[in-house]
Amino acid sequence: MPSLTLDSRLIWFAHVPKAGGTSVEQALVDRWGDRVGHLHWGWDLWWRGGGWRMADPPNSPQHLIWEDAVTALPRAPDAVFGLVRDPGARLASEHGYQRTARRGTRLGRALARLPFALWLRLMLAVAARNPHAFDNHLRPQADFIPEGAAIFPLEQGLAPVSDWLGRVTGTPPPEMPHALKSGASPALTSALLARIETAYRVDYERFGYPRRTRGTPARDGLDRLADALAPLLVWLDRRGRL
Repeated sequence: MPSLTLDSRLIWFAHVPKAGGTSVEQALVDRWGDRVGHLHWGWDLWWRGGGWRMADPPNSPQHLIWEDAVTALPRAPDAVFGLVRDPGARLASEHGYQRTARRGTRLGRALARLPFALWLRLMLAVAARNPHAFDNHLRPQADFIPEGAAIFPLEQGLAPVSDWLGRVTGTPPPEMPHALKSGASPALTSALLARIETAYRVDYERFGYPRRTRGTPARDGLDRLADALAPLLVWLDRRGRL
């Protein structure tokens, strides 16, 4: 969640996991260099050593929710912006990320190679027990972005973000290519969408993404299996095993 300090102005980027944030971070550093702070780059050894799990909150710097992020700032920012993404597409991207994540463990990557229907239920069950799980990657996007922030849907590309930064900073818009692109996405059936739309209702309502299902999804055997395994996965995640 980088900050940008220009003269007396402080700008904060609310970095929602799996919503194009790496591209924005790279563009900020390419344009403004050491005037960008609160970066996650360079924290890899601390991450691998498990230091972040002993912190309060137990998350790495780039994925702090707004409630925690304000404590990292010297004062209230003059402007805040963030990218958001359709929750279904975001969860599908998270699935692909966990399969190949360089920070993930072998066990964590194996977990993401389970059938998507089971993986999704496991992630939702884990997040319900520990919102900080998987470095806040499973949090609703609304937790990261405060009211009054400039909000940009990833589906509209990164050009609007670049243009906004140009206007706010009074400089030419920074170049902003998409740094990380998702691979093939799993099929989202109505049953899976119903679970995502229920779990991330706040994001659908706040950011205007259309819901395609209604009602609460019926529980099945996979839900019960996920509930049974979730405490173990929370324990493993807290100890850096996933």
